[in-house]
Amino acid sequence: MKKLNLLHLASTIASTFVSTSLLFAGIDINNRVKAIVVAGEPSDYIVNPGTGYDGVALLESFPSQNSIVSGGRACTGSLLPTGWHILTAAHCLTQTTEDVPLGGIPGKFDTSSTIVGFESPILSNQRFLGIRASEFYIHPDWNGEYLSGNDIAIIKLFQQAPPEIDRYDIYRGTDELNQVSTIVGYGVSGNGNTGATILAGVKRSGQNIYEFLLGQFADVTGVIISDAARNTVIGYDFDNGLVANDVFGYYGIPNTGLGLNEVTSFEGDSGGPVFINNLVVGITSFGGSLGLTPPEVDNERNGSFGEVSFDTRVSSYASYIDDVLAGKIQPTYKIPEPSTVLGSLLVLIALMINSNLRHTAKQKVIPISKKNATNG
Repeated sequence: MKKLNLLHLASTIASTFVSTSLLFAGIDINNRVKAIVVAGEPSDYIVNPGTGYDGVALLESFPSQNSIVSGGRACTGSLLPTGWHILTAAHCLTQTTEDVPLGGIPGKFDTSSTIVGFESPILSNQRFLGIRASEFYIHPDWNGEYLSGNDIAIIKLFQQAPPEIDRYDIYRGTDELNQVSTIVGYGVSGNGNTGATILAGVKRSGQNIYEFLLGQFADVTGVIISDAARNTVIGYDFDNGLVANDVFGYYGIPNTGLGLNEVTSFEGDSGGPVFINNLVVGITSFGGSLGLTPPEVDNERNGSFGEVSFDTRVSSYASYIDDVLAGKIQPTYKIPEPSTVLGSLLVLIALMINSNLRHTAKQKVIPISKKNATNG
């Protein structure tokens, strides 16, 4: 019996910090460090400030005092139209099923603070403008299990983002499949032939095509999922144009998509947006690997050709997002307004040494049992 290995896409961040002044000034990653898993040269996919994606932010979330998580989490998020709210993934702020062996409780909120970093062309002496989070909204049905769906959260900021930072509305249609979409995030980079090998921390973007809902994927592969996730999680595979490495083709449904023009998300991209017509259609959630060669170019979950990625389908949660922004839902957790002195100390903690963002965690793979799997 074959297995599908799943990997969450958040990165663990280092536990040593540097001081800034409400700025992510410490992260000034060398030009050789790019962030995207692509078919070609990673440096071709860098997103520069002022090109329409300044509202895609780098999130630094630090665990609660008694957390089982060491260090913290680096994720991505997108600024919603209010200028106060960031759309991201729930697993960036909570414990998941992979934390159970360490004593974790799946779905438990596990964040003491989050700093949201924006890049803007008007910044002169620093790379990031950092704003602290004040409120966290975790979807009430998120249980820490990726294959159950509901991996969605909203962060409210202590202060509104400056007007020059881009805002994004959400996609409300149900015709996402077979449309070209743009993935944006700060995740680990690399080339599809060898996988993700380059440190995270530089914003990148690239394209792919949504090919299947999680329910459709489960039907052909035998992966066991919850009924609630069938139509609320949407996915794509990482094609290189070769039939041999087409995941769905392996199950008799061929589609090589954009071929060598495709990219995929990986660790650190969690919570980041996927766009259609500049509307947020997906929230990067998790990735999967059959562990078989072919269709994969190797048998590791490392962001190489022949793997799959899954996103939270935003249109399924439009009412939830609207209600949070309208103030109709109480926050899961609210950070008290700090005193001036305490607030100044808190905002001094931003990013880490050595370009201040490290991909320190090994890939955490969750084996998910399959049923009725065939060789296609």
